[in-house]
Amino acid sequence: MADIDKSSEILVIGSGLIGTSIALGLKTRGFKVFLSDIDKVAQSNAVTASGGLPFENQNPDLIFIATPPAMTADVASAALLAHPHAVVTDVASVKGSIFEALSKLSDNELSRFVGGHPMAGREVSGAVGAQGNLFVDRPWVLVRNNATSDEAFALVEALVSELGAIPVERTVSDHDRAVALISHAPQVVASVLATELIQADDHQVQLAGQGIRDTIRIAGSDPLLWTDILKENADHVAARLKSVAAGLESFAQALLSGDSSAISEKLSQGNRGRDRLPGKHGSGTKSHSSLVVRLEDKPGELARLFQAAAAAEVNLEDVRIDHSLGRMTGLVELSVAPSSRDTLISALTSAAFVVVS
Repeated sequence: MADIDKSSEILVIGSGLIGTSIALGLKTRGFKVFLSDIDKVAQSNAVTASGGLPFENQNPDLIFIATPPAMTADVASAALLAHPHAVVTDVASVKGSIFEALSKLSDNELSRFVGGHPMAGREVSGAVGAQGNLFVDRPWVLVRNNATSDEAFALVEALVSELGAIPVERTVSDHDRAVALISHAPQVVASVLATELIQADDHQVQLAGQGIRDTIRIAGSDPLLWTDILKENADHVAARLKSVAAGLESFAQALLSGDSSAISEKLSQGNRGRDRLPGKHGSGTKSHSSLVVRLEDKPGELARLFQAAAAAEVNLEDVRIDHSLGRMTGLVELSVAPSSRDTLISALTSAAFVVVS
């Protein structure tokens, strides 16, 4: 990995959530960062949020392209031609269409281009949602073209690491197929499921718990941005959606026929698929025990719960909060190692918490 000169000048083109978060993160870490956007109001907001400087006519050493995916190839091409000594990378969540468009450039330009995709984001769009630590401990995919130089790749890799991300190299095809599976298709499924709530009766929606909230959380994402993303990766996403649709249809038939064995098998398959997701520290998913605690909705209660767990030397693997309907209480689901469950229940009960289950 390359050593980084903190005097290097970095340009971020595009001042949305990701671009501004990159600028803020690098500025916080001592780099000189400039921002550019065709929308000067958005650029001004990003400059204010990140502490960077508006781009005028500087000569950057590295350029991040953080525009919508449909614009990325054109903006990257222009940046490579306008700044013949700069390394250029992008953050688009699709690589195939961008690399194909850039393939018309000479090897000299292509040697300075590294594809990139930080696997991080928020439902809040724009500079207002920017966070300097948005990428910490998140994978950041890096993709070479046939001419990418080792020096260019190492520089982007080093800056990504400076932002706290974990650089992961993939091919164009591997990347686009992967994000169709783990990001793009889930976005569509969440949006379709959330659409079911539009015509639902109020008395049905009022019963919503954490399950539906978790499942449709990403349905709050920016529709215009996601339209661009999905169109750019349409073939891979459509294939995944057809597979999901077939699975749902098969599940529906098992329910209508009352086939308990088929229903159980399909649910078990879901368990096995979920268990393939990386757990803590990148390890496989481990079995956890859960307990639910009633929490008063007042300042300090969550901190008091954490303190009780810490005093009992119990490590909390996961925490989820579900607010109770019409009451000033909430239900907190805690996941712990099975061997720690009884210890935690005893500690919380002694601290006057009500353990529901």
